Amino acid sequence: MRVEWNSYLSPVGTLTLVEGADGPLLVEFPTKRTNLNWADRLRKRNRDVTIDPGPCQRLTNWLAGYFRGGPRPFPFPEYLSDYFVLEPSQLAVWRHLCTIPFGKTCSYDDLARATGIPPRAVGQILGSNPLALLIPCHRVVGKQGGLVGYGGGLTRKRWLLNHELRAVGVVLS
Repeated sequence: MRVEWNSYLSPVGTLTLVEGADGPLLVEFPTKRTNLNWADRLRKRNRDVTIDPGPCQRLTNWLAGYFRGGPRPFPFPEYLSDYFVLEPSQLAVWRHLCTIPFGKTCSYDDLARATGIPPRAVGQILGSNPLALLIPCHRVVGKQGGLVGYGGGLTRKRWLLNHELRAVGVVLS
């Protein structure tokens, strides 16, 4: 199995991208702290994976559209479990995240009710999301709508949500 990786300079900082034959595998902020780096996580599932630099063209095209304010919806990537060791609870939460429309938010409690997973566990699962922006964990907010928790930091979360609101025509004061 071969995957390619690259860096992408975005308005919210440099992102690490990883893409396989099936599609995007990773969009990660350099400041995100994880127990294992992405290469180790890939090798946990596929010991013989080859990781080479490459254009990650599908990801760069999607991200360019997103940052222009016109992203295509990203359907849940069912192939992720072919590349990473994943729990059913992770898949359930991430699938639901892919249903949150561009420019909208939901709370951790809403996500917990929709998936049947406790809110604290939902937060931990969001933190393990390998596809920042594509699986839009930045659209999850606190019970009262406040900005809480985000692997890329709250400044980036605020920027992303404001960007989406502007793109759908909501004027911010």
